[in-house]
Amino acid sequence: MTEEELKEVIDNSEDTESLMKEANEENEVIKRLKTEMEKHQEEAQKNRELYLRLLADVENMKKRAVREREEYIQFATLPVIKKILAVIDDLERALDMSAGDQNYEALFKGVEMINNSLHELIKAEGVEPIDAVGKPFDPQFHQPLTVETGSDYIENTVTDELQRGYIMKGRVIRPSLVKVSG
Repeated sequence: MTEEELKEVIDNSEDTESLMKEANEENEVIKRLKTEMEKHQEEAQKNRELYLRLLADVENMKKRAVREREEYIQFATLPVIKKILAVIDDLERALDMSAGDQNYEALFKGVEMINNSLHELIKAEGVEPIDAVGKPFDPQFHQPLTVETGSDYIENTVTDELQRGYIMKGRVIRPSLVKVSG
């Protein structure tokens, strides 16, 4: 082999070494990138699974909230009903006690006590009667049935209450049925 051929072989071997070194470095970079990509894919999969679980949790919470709301609405009056049942018991006792001897005075007193109990019950729930007679007519609180002419009251004044109205916590739940002076 000539010196030139030998130099060429050596140069080629140096180029080969250099190429091999570059190839090894590229392989390392590729391996590192593959490892990072696998990590990111695993993280993306975990995030997707977490998202799906959270989405299912939110759907379950919505369903539970609807179910609880329906149950609340269904049984919202339960405390008041329990109080009314106690008054019904009193009414039945009053009727039973007065049935045999027809003691109307005792029956009247019993019914009067029950009436008072009912008024206390609704007052405890925030219900108050509307004071109407002698007051100026107000369509927000009064519903006129008749207009009375020639009365001793000033015009547009409530002269008589035919059915009591009620307010619950500041809101009219039933207006008073009234006669109004004309």
